[in-house]
Amino acid sequence: MTNKKGFVERRKHARFKAKEGAFAVLTSDNKMGQIKDISRSGLAFQYIGHGEPSSGSTEMEIFSTVYDFYLKKVPVKSVVDIEVDSNIHFSSLPIRQLRIQFGEMAPIQSTLLDYFIKNHTYA
Repeated sequence: MTNKKGFVERRKHARFKAKEGAFAVLTSDNKMGQIKDISRSGLAFQYIGHGEPSSGSTEMEIFSTVYDFYLKKVPVKSVVDIEVDSNIHFSSLPIRQLRIQFGEMAPIQSTLLDYFIKNHTYA
């Protein structure tokens, strides 16, 4: 499939923009931030970061501060961790975006992830 800019889409699953209040925590690095988009195979979230970018496999928690939702111990692998432009011009804190690939989940985790995508994202 080709997207608007003429690039061939290689993603296996569609990504959905997360609603306000959706957060992720990379437990090994204590990195927490707002989820930007999510799919069945991974997500991207932004966090305030200093130091080394994330790498390797670990676990993640996904939760909502607006709705009663909590998904714990999701196996993940960091794919890309980059610094992004901040819309806050008076801040000197670097904003980073971390893209995560989900590992093999337990059946209940997959069910909860499906529920999250259905109820906490924009279609």
